[in-house]
Amino acid sequence: GAVALPLEKKIGQMMMVSIPGTSLSTTTAEWLRDRHIGGVILLGKNVVSAEQTKKFIRQLQDNAIQAGDMPLLIGVDQEGGIVSRFRFLRELTAQKDITDAQNAFRVGLARGKELRELGVNVNFSPVLDVASSSKDFIFARTFRGNADRVAMFGEAMIRGYEQAGIISVAKHFPGHGGTVIDSHKELPVKKITSADLIKSLQPFQKSIGAKVPMIMPGHIKFSRIDKNPASISPVFIGKILRGDLGYRGVVITDDLGMGAIMKTYGLPDAGVRAIKAGDDILLVVRSIAGYDDIYMRILLALKKGEITEQRIDESIERIMNLKSRFK
Repeated sequence: GAVALPLEKKIGQMMMVSIPGTSLSTTTAEWLRDRHIGGVILLGKNVVSAEQTKKFIRQLQDNAIQAGDMPLLIGVDQEGGIVSRFRFLRELTAQKDITDAQNAFRVGLARGKELRELGVNVNFSPVLDVASSSKDFIFARTFRGNADRVAMFGEAMIRGYEQAGIISVAKHFPGHGGTVIDSHKELPVKKITSADLIKSLQPFQKSIGAKVPMIMPGHIKFSRIDKNPASISPVFIGKILRGDLGYRGVVITDDLGMGAIMKTYGLPDAGVRAIKAGDDILLVVRSIAGYDDIYMRILLALKKGEITEQRIDESIERIMNLKSRFK
């Protein structure tokens, strides 16, 4: 079980990072092994063709096995439409163009099979935000319609991914709807109350019913509910997601390198806050030096008793269960 792993390995398993290049360099390979990193996110800059992507992922997985680690989570943002990292795949339908649940299922299944074929096992999709108007920052990426419809399409798409053997990720909990600010740059703030929140939670509730393996909280601050952005909020992750909604799966942060978080907290601090809040995996798109800063800061927090090893073990347990479920 989780407890048998050395502390250093545990921290590495709780990180998903972006790396440079279109193939695995010796330096990167060595660093991934040393830190026992548990996941890699592939960005547009990492991929040129299906063949090259397959080879890159094979190199990454061989490297993890060499380090004596469980296979890596290999993630990608392949939502369809404007957010598609692999332009060379066939299934590129945008969520806004999906017209019924059956269609959502079929798109998830077809896209999932193509990703699986490349060696990808995590897709950061579907987007379950309910866009209230075309001014919303997230509008172009969402299913069209109200919360019920979004919930229904999302659930169907998750089942499609599941059937293809892909770990899907419901995002961005508890919903970006109604925010015009782009969280890649700044932190959006919403003034709604807990009662108003219930509606936007519906798609996430439905996805939990569909056994979604991962949920990604967004960098959105709900000033009347908590002072922290949802992504690093004990209220949103501990109380609402785990408590009220009873979610038992893996929670992965949105990229901690985004302006919304970086400008206020800085990376190492954000990493510690995320773990304290109950996040299982820290997604970070930065440099290796930046990842090392986070890693060392978490190690320090553990040694100082600021984070307990029991808290880490809860996450490791969930991550290992996920990895064995999708072997």
